[in-house]
Amino acid sequence: MKDHRTIVAEERRQRMRARLLKGAFQVLSQYGSEAKVIDKVIKTAGVSRGTFYNYFKTNEELFAEVSRAVSNEIIRIVDPIVVQQRDPAARIACGLVLVLRLAKRAPILAHFVARGGPLAMGVGNVATEVVPREIRAGRASGHFTIADEELAFDLVLGPIIMAFHRIAQSEISEAYSTQFAQNVLQALGVEPRLAKEYASVDFADIELPEHSMLI
Repeated sequence: MKDHRTIVAEERRQRMRARLLKGAFQVLSQYGSEAKVIDKVIKTAGVSRGTFYNYFKTNEELFAEVSRAVSNEIIRIVDPIVVQQRDPAARIACGLVLVLRLAKRAPILAHFVARGGPLAMGVGNVATEVVPREIRAGRASGHFTIADEELAFDLVLGPIIMAFHRIAQSEISEAYSTQFAQNVLQALGVEPRLAKEYASVDFADIELPEHSMLI
């Protein structure tokens, strides 16, 4: 059993790591994954260079960890609503509509993905667990007729990246989000009438937690 001092030290370390990740998220949303951002992150987070290097060693490691944290934050906000939907097609539609809504509400997310590209969405549980989970379920149940699972994955994640890029540049309407979800479902093999029905559901709204890194 851990003693009190060990628990306090671990909590302090987790708070510092979260502080660094949030600072890095802010910087990377402005400069992208190719920039040398460590000095900027140190300044934004208000920490010493030694403290930073206790947690992260390279730009690449930092970007991967921020991407993973962002992915997990998206899931924390969106997935509780997604899993309430009745079948895989409904869950994909819900997830698509809600992540675009989230990017509109938290533009820093759209900028981060727009500047980070596929790598910004390629790690973390959105890419490694949630989307593959629903694609497999959709193919197994017959909701999705697309034969290639990797292609199906690309047809979900690729359009999200481009939609985030659009949101980073200009406003999008709720109708855009609905049509976006409908067309992705059709690409997965859902019949057009059903795809429109799935995408047009009035999904519950998202709520950003008070201490979300997206705020």
